Amino acid sequence: MGYRSYRIQHTPIEGGLSVVVTGMSNLAAAGCIARDIAAMAARESVSRVLVDLRWLEDQVGMRAFLSLPWLRVAVLDVGENDASKPVTEPETLRYFASVSAAMRWLRADPRSARGDRKGTNPAGPAFAVPLATWGG
Repeated sequence: MGYRSYRIQHTPIEGGLSVVVTGMSNLAAAGCIARDIAAMAARESVSRVLVDLRWLEDQVGMRAFLSLPWLRVAVLDVGENDASKPVTEPETLRYFASVSAAMRWLRADPRSARGDRKGTNPAGPAFAVPLATWGG
């Protein structure tokens, strides 16, 4: 089967990436979805991703997100899929039923014991001119 049965739409959000996956998943597609999301995060230079799976039918193989340990992934899903949730490390992947709870977790500092503190600001004045990014 040479076609993709899913679609991924993405948009930048507060230092991260918001991704909505629609269509149908299967074992082969799940790995592709995870790789596509990782590539999008790399292109946007982000390490935090909000993934909305509420519109994805037949979520077979979505454990592929476990192979993205360099990303902090908050997954939005409906409650009826709770039984199929994998056990994961709390620093890298969590499932949520609400966008606000997912965003709070994504913004949290994973090194904090409570996981809810933001990092400290660097000392000194703010830059007067925005930094440029160089590269191809």
